[in-house]
Amino acid sequence: MARSEDIRTPLATISFTRDLFKPRDRDNGSKSYSCTLLFPKTLNIDALKAAAVEAAVSEWGEKAKQMIADGIIKSPFLDGDGKQGKSKETGEPHKGYPGTTFIRCTSGAEYQPKVFGPSGKTTDRIYSEAELPSGSKGYGVVNAFTWENKENGKGISFGISIFQLARKAEGDEVLGGSGGPDPDKFLEKIEDAGEAPSETKGGAGAAGLFG
Repeated sequence: MARSEDIRTPLATISFTRDLFKPRDRDNGSKSYSCTLLFPKTLNIDALKAAAVEAAVSEWGEKAKQMIADGIIKSPFLDGDGKQGKSKETGEPHKGYPGTTFIRCTSGAEYQPKVFGPSGKTTDRIYSEAELPSGSKGYGVVNAFTWENKENGKGISFGISIFQLARKAEGDEVLGGSGGPDPDKFLEKIEDAGEAPSETKGGAGAAGLFG
């Protein structure tokens, strides 16, 4: 497995926040923490795409770029208007997913992601879903990593180690559903929920590979 460097995402809407505080069972018998980060399709997420390409090339070499373009390597970027953004039970779109590109982020059971408030201080911790309801907005610290197995072939996914809340969801905004990098490196005081800092932008050369 290859892994990219940790990067801070642009402003995201977070979903399935309960799984950040209590690990869930996986099909292979293990447990993991997880969440989903949603980005408007109009938002520049080229830095995330560049991280995905970085991990893929590290694992499979330069040929990985063409493999991504051809769909041989499964993309971590999912379409909120596609089948991944709809309920398997009802076929209806998940609330908040239309018009977005989203990534599913995970972390092993031994590495619970750290969740912080908007002050930029590491003492400003969040410990429950009640403090971070799905539909809230903020910034994740993520890395892209590769995987391969007989059932699903090759792919790229994202791990998450930190999430910093920018604005807590309220009312109709609420959606249904140790280790790692140094938080001091990524946290900053958030005055509003505007555009992501300039350092999260870039990686334009990777954008076209994921459509």
